Amino acid sequence: MSKKSAKKRPDKNQAGKGRSRRKKEKTVTWRYLAAPIIIAIGSIALLGYLAMDVDSMAGRANLEADQWAVGYWRKPIPPQGAPPAEFLPAAKGLLPEDCGACHPAQYADWNGSLHSIAMGPGVSGQFPAMHPAESSTCRSCHTPMTEQYPYIRSGGDWVENARYDPQLEAAGLGCSACHLRKNRRHGPPLSPGKQAVSQLVHGEPLRTSFFEASEFCKGCHQHPSTSLKINGKTVENTYQEWLESPYPERGMTCQSCHMPERRHLWRGIHDKEMTLSGVTITTDVDPVNPSVGETVRATLSIENTGTGHAFPTYTTPAVFLRAAFLDGEGNVIKSGGFEEKILQRRLDMSVSPWGEVFDTRILPGDSEKLTLSRRVPQGAHALFMWVWVEPDHFYTGFFRNRLRRGSDFPGADSLQQALDESIRRRYTLFSRTIPIVGAD
Repeated sequence: MSKKSAKKRPDKNQAGKGRSRRKKEKTVTWRYLAAPIIIAIGSIALLGYLAMDVDSMAGRANLEADQWAVGYWRKPIPPQGAPPAEFLPAAKGLLPEDCGACHPAQYADWNGSLHSIAMGPGVSGQFPAMHPAESSTCRSCHTPMTEQYPYIRSGGDWVENARYDPQLEAAGLGCSACHLRKNRRHGPPLSPGKQAVSQLVHGEPLRTSFFEASEFCKGCHQHPSTSLKINGKTVENTYQEWLESPYPERGMTCQSCHMPERRHLWRGIHDKEMTLSGVTITTDVDPVNPSVGETVRATLSIENTGTGHAFPTYTTPAVFLRAAFLDGEGNVIKSGGFEEKILQRRLDMSVSPWGEVFDTRILPGDSEKLTLSRRVPQGAHALFMWVWVEPDHFYTGFFRNRLRRGSDFPGADSLQQALDESIRRRYTLFSRTIPIVGAD
């Protein structure tokens, strides 16, 4: 073969490199083309998912009940006017006691509930220092009836309310606020097997299933979406928390837990039994029988297994997970370590707009854990783990700070009473004591 012919023959290695280079160029080109396509597809999928999620949220709400509730809960609730002459005397009054004449069980429940003290000293003690325009915001839920307002808006001014009933105001959120509109009774459908017997007393109530929908409670337990949002959440966000939980799809409404069998108790975090039914608390200690000088690892876990919203909801309560070593007299050994976690949504109201300091609450199905890992100190007699609940934590601090500025102001006595009550309402939800082996 001539040299000329040899030069024309392609080198196998060079040919392979050329094919590899062309293949690599195609691969690189495809990657650059594919990237935006993949991103676009991913974005479309994400938008579709979000749209489905929004639709899912909307599907969980009872839209008919929501529309009805907006009209039903016009605030302040319009004046009832004069009752029909044919009503029996007890049916002509607006006080809870009037309703209790024929509904003693419901009245007894209400009388022991927080609704009955919606106008308690903590609220009434703040009003003397407020302008009627400011206090009306609180009244819209605490005393929502026109007859409960000392002053009403008229022509742009606040004037004395001729219909004002101080006794009805003191009753807080009473029967009439939920069940009476223009002297017409309203309520849920009759329970199975029950018969209507009220026609001769005050006429047959207008019955609707919307009384059994969570949307009925929304007016006071969910701030409007147009109100102040802090970190994406309104200040009162309980209904939305419920809506985003698994409970709507299970058919569990606010009333399912807070008004079982139509009881009018509305128990919540102020009630130890109710609070305990909404969570599962577990502990683990290793070693099981710790001794002085030995390293012990203890965990205290709490899971939201039965609360249909964040635990705890709203900004008022605080729940503390705690673990500590105790001496022979039951005092915490400070040198031995003290562990604590707070479950709370804490807001900073010293800035404008308000800010969120932290939100450590537990959503339905989630859990939180406190861990203590320490050497058992000298003098330790026990390892103590407990869950401490302060239902009025925010207001305890608020009342205390207000009173520290001085007690010579209108409403001071009421705020002092409210402070004392808020402290008395604290309680231990759970505790476990692990003895220390060989303690002195």
